[in-house]
Amino acid sequence: MLKKFILIYSMLALTLLFAISEPQIKSVMGQKVQEITTLLQDKSLEKESKQNSVYAIIDSIFDYRIMSKVSLGKQWKNFTEKQKEEFIAKYEYKLKASYFDKLELYTDEKVLIKEIEKVKSNRIKVHSDIIGKDDTYEIIYKFYKAKESSNWLIYDVEITGVSIIQTYRKQFSEFLRSKSIDKLIESL
Repeated sequence: MLKKFILIYSMLALTLLFAISEPQIKSVMGQKVQEITTLLQDKSLEKESKQNSVYAIIDSIFDYRIMSKVSLGKQWKNFTEKQKEEFIAKYEYKLKASYFDKLELYTDEKVLIKEIEKVKSNRIKVHSDIIGKDDTYEIIYKFYKAKESSNWLIYDVEITGVSIIQTYRKQFSEFLRSKSIDKLIESL
């Protein structure tokens, strides 16, 4: 069941090709969901080609720096700039590799983008459902408005109430209680 959730998260997390403005979020997500499902169903594409396409989509919509910072919580301030950059690079790689591995399990689930909820002036939640043969799973994308570009970027995703970032935050916090920052970076 956990693998199914990860697969669903992975598929939805890859739905956008570029950063978007607030009024475009729902329509662009719908379009990109269709593009991703078409990509995943294309038997003529080689694995490496699909992987590169997926990575291009991820890189353009997720803010790995913010995801890293939130995942580390208070520990972020204890990292040197060099450690932060190493952590971001390895964390990004880990997320992308996990996404692609799970995408290979895609089995024609349908995606419904339901509604946008403006939580704060700079925070939006996009509610969506993955509809499978037997179950429906709620996915919530959490966007924030980037100050430097005014684009909306994803900083977290909730799958049936479980935050990916908070899950990592808990794991990283436990790891750092007994091991060093360098060991954490090495472990990624």
